[in-house]
Amino acid sequence: MPDFSGKKVVVTGCSSGVGAAAVIKLAVQGATVIGVDRVASTDPAITHMVIGDLSTHHGVRAIADQITGPIDVLINNAGVAATLPWRTVLSINTLAPRDLTRALLPKFGPEPVIVTTASQAGFKWQQNFARLNAFLAIDDWDTALDSLADFPDIDTACYNLSKEAAIINSGNLAVDAKHIGLRSNSVSPGTIGTPLLADFTATMGAENIDGAAMWAGRHAHAEEIADALLFLASSESSWVSGADIPVDGGLSSMVFRNYIAPAMAAAAQ
Repeated sequence: MPDFSGKKVVVTGCSSGVGAAAVIKLAVQGATVIGVDRVASTDPAITHMVIGDLSTHHGVRAIADQITGPIDVLINNAGVAATLPWRTVLSINTLAPRDLTRALLPKFGPEPVIVTTASQAGFKWQQNFARLNAFLAIDDWDTALDSLADFPDIDTACYNLSKEAAIINSGNLAVDAKHIGLRSNSVSPGTIGTPLLADFTATMGAENIDGAAMWAGRHAHAEEIADALLFLASSESSWVSGADIPVDGGLSSMVFRNYIAPAMAAAAQ
């Protein structure tokens, strides 16, 4: 079991779902937990609760200002589905973790660790790398979002794009901040039985969501995703950096073998 004794860990999206499960596990394992969310958590496992808005650059800065160092781990877990406007989805899911990480880096102790909750919806991150990496390189939020305004079906594609960009950002951190000893990884869950599942069903279709659960045998439990986050946050993964870990009951392997690989083979002919 990972040991977080003496560690200070920041968890965004701490009030429900995977974030709430991670908070409980972290506290049991000795961590001091700083929770971040738009609504307060009542969990006594949280030492300091920061209520804030991750949908704007100003809101992210205000959150960062309320967090005192030294901190050891940042778990960028907060996220929303495409039931919200596409600019909001990309702001919360991608730009907020990018800028919260930047703002908190000076407050880290030695050997900082960043873990990001991505998604299997981001499986095309390599295909869209060039465009999304350019998006991530734009500091101003409005300008960055404008750069994706002409992406096909942006209103429905925004969630997938946001998670693709989150995976790319996580990998970039592993490369760009290696000189300060930072480790950065992401976790890509499949479907999870949390309150957001209804939103994903509404935006991705019951056929896709129910089909994924039927193939895997069930939806994931929030605690199972939290376990993966905590592994990557702990010293037990000390030589893991720049990785995106699928936690989906094998769904991604099935999708690759049955759909992606045949499409790649057909395109190569």
